[in-house]
Amino acid sequence: MIYESLAILSLYLRNVLCLHENAATVVYHIFIMMCYTMPLMGAILADNFIGRYKVILYFSIIYLIGTVLTCLSAIPPLMLPPTATSMIGLVLIATGTGGIKPCVAAFGGDQFRLPEENQRLQRFFSTFYCTVNLGGFMGTIVTPMLRRSVMCFGDDTCYALGFGFPSLLVLISIVTFVTGKPWYRIKKPRDAITFKFISCAWYALKKRLQHNRNEDGPPREHWLDYSLPKFGDKLVEDMKIVCSILYLYIPVPIFWSLFDQQGSRWTFQASRLRSELFGVTLMPDQLQVMNPAMVLLMIPVCPGGAWPILPELPPLHKMFLGGILAALAFVCAGILQIGIERSTLQIPGHEQTGLVLLNTLACPIELGLRGEGIALVEEQGTALMTPLDHRTFFITASSPIDCAGRIMKQHIVNTRLNTAREMFMPIIIGQNSDDEISLYYMDPNPFMKSLTGKPKLKVVYIGDSGPNKNVSITVETDKQLSDIYYVSNTPIDHVGESAYMCLQPGKFRWRANSAGGEVSGSGEGFLKTGGVYVLCLRERLGRLDAAVLHSPNPPNELHLVWIIPQYLFISVAEIMFAVSGLEFSFTQAPKSMKTITIAAWYVSVAIGNLIVILVAQIKIFDSRAHEFFAYAAVLTVAMVLFLKMSRGYCTRTMEGDGSSTESHPLLHHHSRVISVHSLSTRTRTYYDDESSDESCLGFMEKTRTKKWPTHAFVNLGTPSTSDVKATTLAK
Repeated sequence: MIYESLAILSLYLRNVLCLHENAATVVYHIFIMMCYTMPLMGAILADNFIGRYKVILYFSIIYLIGTVLTCLSAIPPLMLPPTATSMIGLVLIATGTGGIKPCVAAFGGDQFRLPEENQRLQRFFSTFYCTVNLGGFMGTIVTPMLRRSVMCFGDDTCYALGFGFPSLLVLISIVTFVTGKPWYRIKKPRDAITFKFISCAWYALKKRLQHNRNEDGPPREHWLDYSLPKFGDKLVEDMKIVCSILYLYIPVPIFWSLFDQQGSRWTFQASRLRSELFGVTLMPDQLQVMNPAMVLLMIPVCPGGAWPILPELPPLHKMFLGGILAALAFVCAGILQIGIERSTLQIPGHEQTGLVLLNTLACPIELGLRGEGIALVEEQGTALMTPLDHRTFFITASSPIDCAGRIMKQHIVNTRLNTAREMFMPIIIGQNSDDEISLYYMDPNPFMKSLTGKPKLKVVYIGDSGPNKNVSITVETDKQLSDIYYVSNTPIDHVGESAYMCLQPGKFRWRANSAGGEVSGSGEGFLKTGGVYVLCLRERLGRLDAAVLHSPNPPNELHLVWIIPQYLFISVAEIMFAVSGLEFSFTQAPKSMKTITIAAWYVSVAIGNLIVILVAQIKIFDSRAHEFFAYAAVLTVAMVLFLKMSRGYCTRTMEGDGSSTESHPLLHHHSRVISVHSLSTRTRTYYDDESSDESCLGFMEKTRTKKWPTHAFVNLGTPSTSDVKATTLAK
């Protein structure tokens, strides 16, 4: 259910709560980090106190309360403090979804009897992940659609409805879950295994440190062996298995630091793309639908699916391949970002400035900067001179004497301009009441695109409005939403400018009026996604003389089709990495520690989001493209390290009693192995080759039981609950 809230969360933080893009990224990833840290709480409660069923039920209710609070915070008439209420709601949502996460997969796995239903268990994990992405698919379509298509509380978007929809879904899911209770296999926690795990690890660590200080004899083969006298063989061996799994989790957070940027950095990147498709304009948060949609399409054709197009691979190899694909996704994102930056007006750097020339005359103008050259500005056109050194410029502007049928009494003007650092200096070229060419200066402006992807519009009124005229300019969209700008009676240097208005892409209409009717006029224009527009209205002799729509920062040029490759790579990476990792965590963990092992898997997601937070806060990258390439390089190194670490891992096949058989990855089917299976006794694996046995001692207890001869075959009849069968593979 979390996908429904995440689909619009980053934009809500940025657009409604007015957080800066970096701050919105930080809050977004703090929320994700909490969602994947709270699984530890859920695992402890499930494994030690109330069981998985009750954890899922209780934390779902907490989740429901959080979504309701977030919805209420987006309803202005309630007069709730929006930031505080939203943050409390997000904390409850993170607590609820985090507590549920480690229990859902494990609770589903509990419904199968192993090893008889091992194939069904594998299909369950694929189906489970498929349904998760189906929910994400529906959420990223419906939630942004509700937010955008419905107007509420005087705004052209309705975040309250966008957050209210997940609340309804959570309520339905709780009712459905409780209804199915009679058919569930509900396992109660047997003992405080989590606390035993912590106590055993702490005890072994202390003993290991004391041994280093005392130097009483050679150290034991595994640091957990120091706790054998107090905690026994069974717990220590299970903990060794878990530790070997957690060891492989070390590089995993790097993958999640890339993957979860789909909801933050990639959403912001999508706001810089032209998103018209078949006459419909898609918003950035709706582009997130590509990931769950592609996952739904790719799961059947990936290894383990119904129609695999790739050969079946071991889970750890699939995770390595998934990590490399995720790195390729960020290479694609970096290449796309380079294209976006090249097609977007870049803010001048430190000790630099730029000029934006807006011509309201119906004839071309030449504007020269002493020491920099001459720029030609077309009739009613826009020109840029950037980057320039930050200093004082001497400017000469000239027009034809005959300017589109109007004789200019003075067609050359000279002036001096003081610039501002890291800003553009907008200059409007016009004509005063004496038919002389004139230059009007707006306030320094970065002309940054909106964070939402919506077009921005500023109205600039040039002329002497004079006292008692009360000039007003009304801008109205197709949705009948209007903004009114009241021109000051005492404009500075004959220029009055409004604040920016963020409007929906498409047609808009404007209307200018004054109290006495001297100034009147109307018109319309068309706004495209991502554009920054300036509507210049020029007065002459008390009448509206010209109205020109300029676009200093042009609309988005690159089409959203260019974002598809990175979503394709990240979607296949998710299937190869996340699905395999979840299955690996469940099947390799001891029966008593499955929930806590899955919780540790989710904690790796939290650590990955912490990495994103640190990078966003440190601000070590001037270019977002460089940041994407750096992430790709770090993940590639991490996956190579992961592959090297996985080669020393001993694969374990879980048996019906929750214990495991172990095999070294270099042996597999080529070793002569005798397996002793019992439904009531711990299973051990004996290697015919002594060196092979020694290679796994870092993860398992060294076999101390008698070795069976390689030629023996013992059949004790049809196995029952107490039968033991020993076999050996022939050479």
